[in-house]
Amino acid sequence: MLKPIPMRQLYSTFLAIFLTVTLYGQPASNQYSTNGISGKKSYDRKAKHPVFVNLRGGMTQFFGELNEQDMQTVVGVSLGKCLKKEFAIQIDYNAGKVGGQKSRFFNSYFINEFNTIELLAKWDLTEQFNRLEPGPLHLTVYGGFGQIYFSANAFDLDNNEIVRFTNSKLSARNPLFLRWGPASGPRGIKKTREGILPVGTTLEFSLLPAMKLSIDYRFYFVRTDKMDATSGQRLLNPEEAESYSNTPNDKFSFLSFTLNCKFGKPK
Repeated sequence: MLKPIPMRQLYSTFLAIFLTVTLYGQPASNQYSTNGISGKKSYDRKAKHPVFVNLRGGMTQFFGELNEQDMQTVVGVSLGKCLKKEFAIQIDYNAGKVGGQKSRFFNSYFINEFNTIELLAKWDLTEQFNRLEPGPLHLTVYGGFGQIYFSANAFDLDNNEIVRFTNSKLSARNPLFLRWGPASGPRGIKKTREGILPVGTTLEFSLLPAMKLSIDYRFYFVRTDKMDATSGQRLLNPEEAESYSNTPNDKFSFLSFTLNCKFGKPK
């Protein structure tokens, strides 16, 4: 049986390091100042702020019925723009897998292959609340909304035979804004479509003026209970052609390393 892996412990360690540096570290040197005067902040409201691209890769963690962890991988790319020093918006595309198992009652494990499209707003807390021009280490929070497209299968732990699934030749779309009721539209879809609410936090370190390396922890609220090909404490098949479940929605997260590259410079 796979043991749960506490992903948040790693991120908490880096967060503790960040707080230590922020509270007890030396004041930022002039190399981070925009006006060269003792690290004092200088804002040019007419300055053009850069476009950026993020490349990420990491590990996922699932929270649902089959929640004994089998951490899978995720990769993604972002395109964004800084509106101000403190705020930015970005569009994300992610592709990956989530997995897990439950030996008691279900005696099964699952694999879910997914793709997401997300629109996020980011807030740089270090830039916002630092009295002086901040150094290379920044803490950012963000949130947004999007859609996830996935196909999940559950397998028997003893013989690896498929026991439940979300998509087949009979699958049809569930209406986006209908919480319960039969699916509609053409049958035979390969991926389930659901709404998602992503929230997260990022710890960024500036390697070069136009390049950052960051640790990103993102948590997803998903508008379905079928992410693990299991709906509630039952063994019935949760195929998309069936109605929505009235059990609590599933959730998942990922912890990733991200490379951020900026294009263009302020005037």
